[in-house]
Amino acid sequence: MKNRLRYLAGIAAALALLCGSTPRALAAQAASGIAVLVADQSAPGAMPSSGQITLNGVVGLLAAESGLNLTVHAYPWRRAQLMAKNGEGLLYGAAETPERAAAFTFTKPLYMVNQWLVTPAQHHIDFRRWEDLRGKVISIGAGGHFGPEFEEHRDKTFTVQDNTATISGRFKMLNMGRVDALLIDSFRSAPQLEQRLNCLYGDIGAWAVMAKPVSAEAVTISVAKTSPLHALVPQLNDAIDRLNKTRGFHKYLDRRAAAPGC
Repeated sequence: MKNRLRYLAGIAAALALLCGSTPRALAAQAASGIAVLVADQSAPGAMPSSGQITLNGVVGLLAAESGLNLTVHAYPWRRAQLMAKNGEGLLYGAAETPERAAAFTFTKPLYMVNQWLVTPAQHHIDFRRWEDLRGKVISIGAGGHFGPEFEEHRDKTFTVQDNTATISGRFKMLNMGRVDALLIDSFRSAPQLEQRLNCLYGDIGAWAVMAKPVSAEAVTISVAKTSPLHALVPQLNDAIDRLNKTRGFHKYLDRRAAAPGC
């Protein structure tokens, strides 16, 4: 009952905000579903991945707490970013860069993720500092950007490959030696992630996750500054504050990380 009342109150607040400054069709978006745009790295026709299920759970928590009707929609990352910039939804998990900061407002952090280097099990990279990646080719998701230090060294200390759309395709490239490592962000620890990747992609090869993360970064939701959806940022931030106070996100992610299987 509490969540139902919060949901109805959230819809009413969202409609009030949107009706004040937008066409009627856009106000209806709050009731019919506000798109949360996420990166789709699955092969066409594949079943939802464990990562997708986890992300749906996080967005579900935020929807219940905020009272907003948030619905997850997965697209190739470049397309998702363009759609968000055009005001077609909220963008989930985009790293804050100067270019994005000019176009988007970022919510408060939902939780933190580490950015892990993944290599073939027999070809570790002893990563301790950026110089250890000199001359390496690092695979990232198509259209991906990471923190300031990574971007500073990108295409200077190391080369980035970001032309492969699916995560399985990236592992195949790694197995063939076309790249030296993958960069994957995850809320899991290195041992947890290594176990999961070997479970999911063990048919391609054997994998190792380096002990030291490249960096850590906050997961946020970004909203185009020119979009009517921008009016929802305070409502989202209030819900994020409450969930972080109760450790709602963290408890859920801890359960997912400890779950058996892939």
